[in-house]
Amino acid sequence: MHGPRAAGFAVALAFARVFGALDAASTAIAGFALLAGTRAFTFTALLAWREPVLGGAGLVLLGLVGWLRWCCDRGRCRAKPSWNG
Repeated sequence: MHGPRAAGFAVALAFARVFGALDAASTAIAGFALLAGTRAFTFTALLAWREPVLGGAGLVLLGLVGWLRWCCDRGRCRAKPSWNG
């Protein structure tokens, strides 16, 4: 008797995990897009309001720029130059 209920719970749990992963990915893209620049993010968000496909592509590109800036900043902080030779 517990078989169908357990199967339904497993499906619901799988959907929750997938939607949780999508939510985390979209949050990361928006966060890195904000890191790329607030004016560019605002412009892209306003563009996304009018043209969702172009705005979404713009947010992904801004996210990529922000991620690259974050990676470069981390690398610069870790690799301290030696001025003594």
